[in-house]
Amino acid sequence: MATTDEILSIVTAALFAALFVQFSIRFARSKWWIYAFIIFFCTIRIVAYILRAYIAIMNENYAEKIKGFTVPKSITDYYPNYVSILITEMVMVSIGAIFILLLMARLYHSILPKLRHHAGHERGRFESTLVDRTRLFMLPVIACIIVGAVFASPDYSASQQNIGLICRKVGVVGLFLYALIFLSATDIYRRRYPEAKRAFVICEVVIGLFVVSLIYKIVATFNAAALNNLTLYYIFSPLVELIALCFLCVDLQLHFLGRPEDKV
Repeated sequence: MATTDEILSIVTAALFAALFVQFSIRFARSKWWIYAFIIFFCTIRIVAYILRAYIAIMNENYAEKIKGFTVPKSITDYYPNYVSILITEMVMVSIGAIFILLLMARLYHSILPKLRHHAGHERGRFESTLVDRTRLFMLPVIACIIVGAVFASPDYSASQQNIGLICRKVGVVGLFLYALIFLSATDIYRRRYPEAKRAFVICEVVIGLFVVSLIYKIVATFNAAALNNLTLYYIFSPLVELIALCFLCVDLQLHFLGRPEDKV
């Protein structure tokens, strides 16, 4: 019988697949690479939750296999690829969250030069750093999150797993601080450029939802009990992300480029 985690993982993967189709249609019509970026994020999430469902199946089967054994075998004796799949799932879930901020930076990169040109404003510090050089500034956070996910493997020693936990804490807190900076900058731009208010409201809602998800991730990183609660996990992780993507299911070209053919 399928477990709750297995069912929810499959449902979540199906919902991300529906959004994958939605943004694929938009990309096919416009060829705007921002939609391709969102498609890639959806792909990461689909694969991650398919892997999570498979892990749930392996755990369920393992529980059945060891019934009655005083000294049960390790799960890797039955599934040699268990650890590699577990690490892959954790890495994909972890780095997927980073793509939200990367996406926001790319949207700002599309709209801010045009708004500055019309208003006669100079390039601000936020735009010249976190927007223009997003990958550079986020590289330490990405490294911490990946290392933390890899070292969470039960194959590593207790000291290595502790290092992984520290890396995950540093990474998720760093990501949260970046998200707060983006949220603050979005509020400033919304008031500074009222003609593009709709675009920045979309960004503000998406980043706000992302901040809510990150608050849960911080709590779960410092308190494993929150991570083990499936209800909290699916509400504050995939559900919040799905809602955020739904707010992006609009004509982003119109809001961030002006006209579909406008590449300014």
